[in-house]
Amino acid sequence: MKNAAAALVESDRTKNRGRSHALLHALMFIVTFCWAANIIAGKVVLRNMGPLALAQLRATAGAVIFGTLFLGWRGRSALRLGGREWIFLAKAALFGITLNQLFFIGGIGRTSAAHAGLIVALGPVMVLTLACAMRLEGLTLMKLVGTIVAFCGVAVLAAAKSAASSGASIRGDAILLASTVVFAYYTILMKEVAGRYDVLTLNATIFGLGALFMIPFSARALLSVQWAGVAVRAWWCVAFMVVLGTTLSYLFYVFALANLSAARVAAFAYLQPVIAIALGAWLLAEKLTVAVVIGGVLVLAGVYLTERESAESKG
Repeated sequence: MKNAAAALVESDRTKNRGRSHALLHALMFIVTFCWAANIIAGKVVLRNMGPLALAQLRATAGAVIFGTLFLGWRGRSALRLGGREWIFLAKAALFGITLNQLFFIGGIGRTSAAHAGLIVALGPVMVLTLACAMRLEGLTLMKLVGTIVAFCGVAVLAAAKSAASSGASIRGDAILLASTVVFAYYTILMKEVAGRYDVLTLNATIFGLGALFMIPFSARALLSVQWAGVAVRAWWCVAFMVVLGTTLSYLFYVFALANLSAARVAAFAYLQPVIAIALGAWLLAEKLTVAVVIGGVLVLAGVYLTERESAESKG
């Protein structure tokens, strides 16, 4: 009887773990879909306002939401920072919010959704490249090969003669690449403080500082927007970018990361460009070219090689 009871308890635990993992995988799919759809939503909004205005709008709205959640949460951390810590978080906000959003939104307005999705997928490769350059991680042959393969994919995208017909441009790709670089540096910076404060406290602080730093770049653009003429569809897309593509997605992402292995979470990165390409073809009538297929395969293969090497070294 005892063995039977123990077997039933273990069976229930297994079922609960299965349901929990299914929920976490569902949340990660939602996050991946929202981040891919952010590219489409941003391109729609940019038909109604400039990239600087949209970047400021998104950063400020994100800061307001995170700040409101922070002030209303009783379990928040006491924010007692010294001078050096404020400087460190200010640097993280400059790279992770201000420059990242300026480059990201400026880039998606000058290239196709397919190119944007693939270049954003280079995030793990960029983190690895910067970590090796800063001597935080060793460079192995597999990592070097993966990095070279990924950048060969970007070169194929940039050199494609048919890119212009799909709305892509070398300039837009380069700006998006800069966005990926600064966000990779932000990721490295955040590893140093991620364990000191809760996620809500960090996001409220960094989004607030990042939105403030953006004002000198975007003030003139904000004043030139004809707000009454902004289409209702564009406002819905702004709401999507702020609520689903920023606040909710990031909270889901952190929750999933805390309960799933890093390898499983990283695997969802391969879906993002696929979803972005599909949404671009469906909603923006973008054409899937041979160059996008070849470049995409190379980019994702490079990301896979670098991620596999990192996972094996940690294991």
